[in-house]
This record gives sequence, C-alpha cells and structure tokens, in this order.
Amino acid sequence: MSSRALKHADVLSTVETRCPAGHPQVLRCHPLRTGEGRFAPFPTQFWLVCPQLTYALSRLEHDGWITRLQDRIREDETFRLEVAGDHARYADERWAMLSSEEQEEVRRRGLESDLRERGIGGTRDRNMVKCLHLHYAFHLARGSAIGRVLDDLGVLAPCVSPPPV
Repeated sequence: MSSRALKHADVLSTVETRCPAGHPQVLRCHPLRTGEGRFAPFPTQFWLVCPQLTYALSRLEHDGWITRLQDRIREDETFRLEVAGDHARYADERWAMLSSEEQEEVRRRGLESDLRERGIGGTRDRNMVKCLHLHYAFHLARGSAIGRVLDDLGVLAPCVSPPPV
C-alpha cells in the first residue's frame, strides 16, 4: 500500500475506485494508524475523495437525509437488516485486512472490538447513520443499502472530465 494525502498521514491507503473520468473516488484505508510510534485503530476503511460527490453528499446531509435514513431504518425491518448486514460486511473485511501479527497485537492491546464490532466508519450503533460520505464510499466499493437509496435520488453523479495530464 502507498501513503496518500488524507487528514491522517499515518494511514496507508490505495485507490479502490475511480470515476468514469479516471479520478480517484474512494480510497481503501488500512485499519491501523502506525506512524510515529502509534498503534491505533482507524475504523474508516473506505474514504470518499471525489470533491463532486463529497459536495453533493454534504448537501444531502444538510437537507436532512441522515434523519430520513435513520427513520427508515427504525420503521422498515427489511432495510434495517440490510444496513446491519452492510455494517457486518464492513467490519469483517476491515478485520481481514490485518495480518495475523497485527490481529494478535490488536487483541493484546484490548482493541479488537474497535475493529471487529464497530460498523461503517467505526459506528457503535448499527441503527445510526454517522455520515453519508462513509456509507456512500462503502457503496461505491462494495454496494450497500444506504448507497442504493442515495443513488435512487438521482442527484449523485461522478465527474466526467479526464484528470489533468
């Protein structure tokens, strides 16, 4: 993995998905921060880096879509189970990214639940939507119930111009 410019420079990441124009959309982040002698969980496995999608999702958050999705999770058992399954897949894949040595060190330090039990973006309550950006990044990488709802709104579109040469 290569280090990419994130808010957290000590997190290794790779480009997971690109938009149709070839720009990075989502980074896949290693679940541990280990730079400068640190050893800390980094629960955000998929990081949305597309400025256009980031802006559009911020607008949806501003327009109340986190609350609307949480209401749907509460009221629609099928949707609630789909979202819970997404959280479980996210946590399972995050744990599987670790080497056996890293898993052992995580256990030794008492940090296993931070990576195995927390869902998308490290959320503890799987009936909560922490951030649309986190859910949509996971959707672009693996597919998700919340991402499908957001796609159905018809307001999220990747850029189409090629990256500068």
